[in-house]
Amino acid sequence: MKTFIRNHLFFLLFLFLIPFNTLAADPAGINATAEGVAVIVDNNTALARDQAVKDALRMVVEQAVGTIVSSETVVQNYEVLQDRIYSKTQGYIRNYNIINENPAGNLYRVTIQATVANGDLKNDLMALGLLIARKNMPRVIIMVAEQNVDMDDYTYWWHVVAGHADLTITENTLMEKLAEKGFNIVDHSVKAKSLQISNAYKIESLTNDAIKTIGNLYDAEVVIYGKALSKLAGSVMGSSMKSAQADVSLRAVNTDNGQVIASSTNHAAAVHPSEVNAGTEALKQAAEGIAEKLITQIINRWSQDVSGGAMIQVVISGIKSYNHLVKFKEMVQKKIRGVAGLYQRDFSSGVATLDINISTTAQNLADELVVIDYGGFAIDITGITQNSINLKMKMQ
Repeated sequence: MKTFIRNHLFFLLFLFLIPFNTLAADPAGINATAEGVAVIVDNNTALARDQAVKDALRMVVEQAVGTIVSSETVVQNYEVLQDRIYSKTQGYIRNYNIINENPAGNLYRVTIQATVANGDLKNDLMALGLLIARKNMPRVIIMVAEQNVDMDDYTYWWHVVAGHADLTITENTLMEKLAEKGFNIVDHSVKAKSLQISNAYKIESLTNDAIKTIGNLYDAEVVIYGKALSKLAGSVMGSSMKSAQADVSLRAVNTDNGQVIASSTNHAAAVHPSEVNAGTEALKQAAEGIAEKLITQIINRWSQDVSGGAMIQVVISGIKSYNHLVKFKEMVQKKIRGVAGLYQRDFSSGVATLDINISTTAQNLADELVVIDYGGFAIDITGITQNSINLKMKMQ
């Protein structure tokens, strides 16, 4: 018994028309109402009812996916979503209630209210690379200063001789966890052979500006930076087993605007006959725990950027008159779709900084800005990053 057939055309219509189904945000997940349909064969209404419920649950998950990634991404990756997401609908449903059911002719219709486990769905979309692709595959570099029980001081790769840094326990664990979720990781050991870091930055405690500088040097859009420390806690009940405790503190920083998009701390303890091994295991456990916290925060932030709109900083130079800036702001709000807000941060000596809240990428925004007829001036795009655009006004 197959569910009521939906071909790709129907699916596209579902995406772009206002449907019967409704969505609502909830801290526990995504609440939705959807209708499912199944064909009644040989008067078997019980079987048709079950199939209609499954169909409605699938519709709920499809709606939830549409709130996390763009409709274009959904259409382009329909077969992948079909195989990897929609085929296991039940796994994403936290709870549901049937609010209406109606056998009509040879069809059985069921309307349900359901809650989708938001975090589980985001994690799987992240693993498929769909959320990262929508964010233009941000490159991530990891910078962790680590001190294990056998060390007198912190060790960190941006302080040692270029090309000779070994991965720390924390860094190695983070790389493994991030790679599992599809993150695009920068291998600093390869790039370090041709790059030089200023002596001013060869310290374990770095400011956000220093983190930005090093991240940009290594062509990364995001830096995960922090410290990891493991200490002995003594013997376990007078035995030969050694106890160690580890603390890890990390934050994720955008390299273009210095914005912190995630931060967390974690504590773990471990025992082992060897003091060093006890410290190593404690560091590993602490890193595994904090990785999950950071990944969740980053996924939520990127999902919000994709579905709800991101804040893109636009720096404009070459402004001859304040009237030209007013005209530019007016045209952006009038001609570009998806602008939820435009905020002027400063204006001095012909240079202005704007923050534009918009549901698109910086690249797409830049593409739209250059084709607008501003009347009296034009613009040149001089630089684009994940979260910022630099442009220059040209008088005509």
